[in-house]
Amino acid sequence: MTTIINGMINSLEKHERRILGNKWIIALLIIGNLLGAIIGFQYYIDVIGIADFPPYLWILIPDCPMAVFLLIGFYFQADRQRYLNYNLLVFIQGVRGAIFTYLIVANFSSLDTEIVILGHSILLLQALLILPFLKNLQITKATIFVIFLTLFNDFMDFFGFFSLTPPTLAQLPTIQPMFSFFLVSIVGLDILLIFIGLSIRPLVKRFAKEESRAEN
Repeated sequence: MTTIINGMINSLEKHERRILGNKWIIALLIIGNLLGAIIGFQYYIDVIGIADFPPYLWILIPDCPMAVFLLIGFYFQADRQRYLNYNLLVFIQGVRGAIFTYLIVANFSSLDTEIVILGHSILLLQALLILPFLKNLQITKATIFVIFLTLFNDFMDFFGFFSLTPPTLAQLPTIQPMFSFFLVSIVGLDILLIFIGLSIRPLVKRFAKEESRAEN
């Protein structure tokens, strides 16, 4: 298992060097993500009606546009090994946002599925490129804050907003099973992503030890 995970990380590192080593690709990604974030925020304003929620919740509602916006900060980093907790947050939010959207599309066919899936697949691929940068991540107070922020975001998504716009009694039979499904799926996914992010460093160290023993 360790060998498989290390192989995946090495493969991601090769692609990461090709992409992040090219300033023109970086510039294109920054411009593309900026446009994607603007379109995403506009969608939440026009369709979701973010203005109807209390202002202190605005930063927690548009998950995907916020993940895209955070990616821009990742690309502007001069030393991507320095801001490891930020990178952990971007990794979790990017993968979470993409998979959550896939679940939404699967349950609400009225969405423009092709464009939505394409856009969020690009978000997912970009988030996965961050994984090799977590090799040196150590658990600090900032790491604990990122974990808290992730789980707090889940809580607000499913309980905070739900309580602000409670369903009618007629809607409950339809909403309740879907609510439970999304709650279990997304919280479970976030816990898995946190575990993956925190496990990269010890797994890589373990693989290096096993490789060293094999050579000796």
